[in-house]
Amino acid sequence: MLNKRNIYILTFLVVGLIALFAYTARLPKMFPFNRQNALDEWEERVFKNRVLYSVEPRREGGYLLAQSKDASSGLMHRLKFNPKQYPMISWEWKVIKFPDKTKAKQLKEGWLEKDDYAARVYVIFPSWFIVNMKCIEYVWAEDLPEGKIMTSPYWKNIKLIVAESGRDNKGKWVFEERNIYEDYKKAFGRSPGSVGAIALMTDTDNTLSTAEAQYTAIRVGYKK
Repeated sequence: MLNKRNIYILTFLVVGLIALFAYTARLPKMFPFNRQNALDEWEERVFKNRVLYSVEPRREGGYLLAQSKDASSGLMHRLKFNPKQYPMISWEWKVIKFPDKTKAKQLKEGWLEKDDYAARVYVIFPSWFIVNMKCIEYVWAEDLPEGKIMTSPYWKNIKLIVAESGRDNKGKWVFEERNIYEDYKKAFGRSPGSVGAIALMTDTDNTLSTAEAQYTAIRVGYKK
């Protein structure tokens, strides 16, 4: 029987395989979430239970609403580009509710229990040798310092970067801009290959709690 770690890795390998067949994108690519069918170009990937993702096109200029209850699923968009040539990604996000990590102490699976975040933005670097797939995962962490780089407890090829920290900006829109080429070199110690996809996720499957976040104004593949 597969455990949670193996399910997580297998799902990411499938994501990486799919990302290999991304079309070269017309850049920059914008995701404003200001139309009702904005999710038609995104693909859902479920790790454990389904997060409710919905578009609010007429509120605050349009945004994606993510509501998680004991769940972990994400939305992926395939697009291929060279991050050395077009290194920038930016977005706005708002955390409405953080996962309740105090509930994690009731479980029995070690420190993996706390690997839940109200908001995540992924940049995926596929490889034809599938186990060499890499991923940068930008998170809004409630209790970790901004700028901290960590290795995922599930797989060494996933690096977490704390892009936003704390509760001071809870309930507010926060703008983020990252150089994914430089972030990849800091996280993995080498230059990246092509980007094959980006993804978004709000999850609470480890803490068995609820979380809510909003995303908008995603812009991918440009020069600063």
